[in-house]
Amino acid sequence: MIELVDINLKYPKFEIKNLNLTIKSGEIVAITGNNANGKTTLIKIIAGLLKPRKGTVLFDGQKKSDQKIGVVLQNPDNQIIFNKVYDDIAFTLKNYKVPKEEFDSRINEALKLVEMEDFAQSETFSLSTGQKQRVVIANMLAIHPSIMIFDEASVYLDTSTKQVLYRIFKRLKEQGVTVIFTTNLIEEIVYADRTIILDSGEVVAFKQREALLKDLSVFRELGFYIPLKLALIEQLQNPEEIDDEAILQVLKEKLK
Repeated sequence: MIELVDINLKYPKFEIKNLNLTIKSGEIVAITGNNANGKTTLIKIIAGLLKPRKGTVLFDGQKKSDQKIGVVLQNPDNQIIFNKVYDDIAFTLKNYKVPKEEFDSRINEALKLVEMEDFAQSETFSLSTGQKQRVVIANMLAIHPSIMIFDEASVYLDTSTKQVLYRIFKRLKEQGVTVIFTTNLIEEIVYADRTIILDSGEVVAFKQREALLKDLSVFRELGFYIPLKLALIEQLQNPEEIDDEAILQVLKEKLK
């Protein structure tokens, strides 16, 4: 469990003031809101990359934790160092002091999770942006994290690669890993158990998926464009049907 207690931090355009929230172990949490409203700042505080002016981050009630946190940023080119996929992941394992005899099994396992098991010996510079992003994710998966944080990780991905990312979220949850991801694409909230909505550094809502999808008014109040998919889910009042085929089937039944 991650607890943010009385977090305070001031920026020129927004201020995080007395923020308190709890993220349960093993859940998927989306963080959304308009640009420059604190999404990246919040995950940096959780990851320990940014220290708040005031307040505490607790992991299972402790200020210091041995839990491994994997962080995936928007641009994969900023996180890839080596020319070969295997060497890049091996470097991460070495930094985390993983025994060398475990390298092969961990790298193969991580690449399989991101559906790139045949790319261990590939040159990283020859990969597409989506494939590079998956290599970055594999880097983090190889350390066996307890928490995975994605900062708008889907922004450079094509539609099919985004689906791979969403499957990774699901697999991580099945393994008991806590997943936190920021997004400007509010249709991605369908892949989260709960969603934090930020405005000017303030949490204006922290809702379960089902409740949020049945009433999207908080997004309308913040000036968000509501994608057709979410509008249909809201109108159908059936937040369990989140994929396109399921929504079409519900529509067909209602039109009969």
